[in-house]
Amino acid sequence: MLFDVYPELNQPDNLPWLELLERATFIDLPAQNTLVRQGTSCNNFLFLLDGAVRVYQMAEDGREMTLYRINPGDICLMSLSSLLNDKPFKANARTDTPIKALVLSVRDFHLAMKVSDSFRNQVLRSLVNSVCEIMHSFYDTAFEPLELRLACLLGHMFERSHSDTLDVTHQQLAMELGTSREVISRILKRLEKQQCITLSRAQIKVGPAQNLPWQPQGG
Repeated sequence: MLFDVYPELNQPDNLPWLELLERATFIDLPAQNTLVRQGTSCNNFLFLLDGAVRVYQMAEDGREMTLYRINPGDICLMSLSSLLNDKPFKANARTDTPIKALVLSVRDFHLAMKVSDSFRNQVLRSLVNSVCEIMHSFYDTAFEPLELRLACLLGHMFERSHSDTLDVTHQQLAMELGTSREVISRILKRLEKQQCITLSRAQIKVGPAQNLPWQPQGG
């Protein structure tokens, strides 16, 4: 299953690499399971095979800000930073959904960097791609109005759900965008007045299509 998700890591002639993978541990975890907390050591390297992991930071006032998500085939930037520099993990990581993953020990991660050119190249590509994505995210945060960022977030969520209804709370949206629930609620009320959406308890329904800056697919 690993090579289905990470096909570039399939090296049938690299015996040290294959032996290393045989020592890896398979894990199957439920949603909302904390993988690592900010300031603690990263004790393993994770190949995500199924599900999603949310990486976020928490402010002193308790507000959460999503940094990025790890999906199957991705490599966690914060994990790489922690493992390569032997430093504490600089964020929190929690499963968004049930996940399946293959886990390498710290020792085997460093060994993999030595014995597998494909793994080392995958790590370098992931570092470059992750930095670019985070730069875009910071640009959006700094220069795009919060109302536009929220509209784009809702649009992406509608598209992923293939539905005209989202089961999501105002607090969850606030955590995604690093703001307060009250601010999100005010913006959602404005969008509802514009007939972009319809609000109900823990649900958001898409409004008339002609008023939307985004269009759900398959709803």
